[in-house]
Amino acid sequence: MDNSPIFDRLQNSLGAILGAADAEQTVIVVPSLTLHPDELAKIPGVMHFEERLLFMLSTLTQPATRVIYVTSEALDPAVVEYAFDLVPSLPRRHARQRLTLLDCADPGPTPLTEKILASPDQLDRLRRSVPARGRAHLVTYVSTPLEQSLAVALGMPLYACDPALSEIGGKSGSRTLLRDAGVPVPAGVEGVRTEADLVAALATVKAADRATRSAIVKLNDSFAGGGNAVFSFEGGPNRDLEPWIRSELPRRLTVASPADTWETYGEKLLKMGGIVERFIDSTGTVSPSVQLEITPGTGARVVSTHDQILGGPSGQMFLGCVFPAHPAARRQIQALALRAGKALADRGVLGHLSIDFVVEPATAGGACHALEINLRMGGATAPTFLLRGLVQGEFDEATGEYRTPEGAPRCYQASDRVQNSAYRGLTPDDVLDTALRAGLLYSNARRTGVAFYMLGALADVGKLGLVAIETDPGRAELLYHRTIAALDGRAAPGSHPPAGPLRTTLDDTCGQLGRDHADA
Repeated sequence: MDNSPIFDRLQNSLGAILGAADAEQTVIVVPSLTLHPDELAKIPGVMHFEERLLFMLSTLTQPATRVIYVTSEALDPAVVEYAFDLVPSLPRRHARQRLTLLDCADPGPTPLTEKILASPDQLDRLRRSVPARGRAHLVTYVSTPLEQSLAVALGMPLYACDPALSEIGGKSGSRTLLRDAGVPVPAGVEGVRTEADLVAALATVKAADRATRSAIVKLNDSFAGGGNAVFSFEGGPNRDLEPWIRSELPRRLTVASPADTWETYGEKLLKMGGIVERFIDSTGTVSPSVQLEITPGTGARVVSTHDQILGGPSGQMFLGCVFPAHPAARRQIQALALRAGKALADRGVLGHLSIDFVVEPATAGGACHALEINLRMGGATAPTFLLRGLVQGEFDEATGEYRTPEGAPRCYQASDRVQNSAYRGLTPDDVLDTALRAGLLYSNARRTGVAFYMLGALADVGKLGLVAIETDPGRAELLYHRTIAALDGRAAPGSHPPAGPLRTTLDDTCGQLGRDHADA
């Protein structure tokens, strides 16, 4: 069945719903990672990424707003309680009455949206939880035909990109739109699928600039750098490149994910397609990103900028981020992102998205290139909105800084990939207690400190997310590493947790977190 006409009619009502913030409305959050299963399999504890959108509880500060949050498995009550702590201005008791938590009681690897659609009982329960369907909309992590089907089944619009436009968010589609919008991209080739395509594309990139030392290959539907691979030209011939590349591929192609080999990577390339680009790796090169939001009627605006922290075997895996991006590149990438954002809005794109860049240092020419468009929420989305909920200030687009209500800047270093097998022995309360007793936990009085998310992944894979908020990047980095050191110490064999009830300690001394409005 073609859902497009019905979906289009629903989407036309979204502007009126979002434009009436004070009116009664319901936000249904379905944080399904409806992405390629091969790429999801690379992420330990991936199901717990469904917790990342708990920052949406900040919408409950609007007294006429209700939130329905759906997950595969029931959320740990301690995780939900702490999510309320992360919005100090939230009227706690009133907000609880406007939050409905639903789950599918299904921890399996099937995407959450698919689980809901496959169960008439789940769909009916979700429909019955919405008090006024005419004033409701759906928020998802990503938008695919499954999310479109869910929106149609519920009879409500989706605050995300129309899945018909998803090609723009693939690596090949990104390059095409960026280039057409006048945003510079690295020299490269789109539409790569077969081994022959790959060999020819690598040869083309090298021939375009003989000084090129390596090229990067990217799978169209990968994310967080997990589908990237680097091919080195070092020691290769200047002529008759293709035979040499063909013979060297298995040995020289360094894949980002340890789970991949040349054989498995080649199979995924055949299924997904991809691109090849000149790998810009001059010493001092940085990889910032710009987060945008496109709303009906108002167009694109910059939400934040970040310097990405990358690692892994090929240095291409997203590990974390620093806000804001370095001032030397901040204004340039904001301007280029807005140029692309206008082109995306003209194409009908909606919702949260990001654009990744690579910026060379001045010694290498200082060139700035856009790498890809991510038509979904990403690793920097949750930290951005956690900062907003905690600090209660404003993003200054002119400077790219976030400022407290008093006008002071705030920065952070964040990651949702902090992992240590020893953390499996910690509970969410252990984590908060450790940070509190070390003087690291976020203080509403100071508007600095560390906040956590994805705490539900602790018992499963020893993993969590953290945002270290400080007055400048250096302090944020120090706070980030001090927090990890404190957690490592708490999780070490033979360590003994201090006595005392955590919740009492939190309520009494955690920088007055939520005290003024607790249980209001």
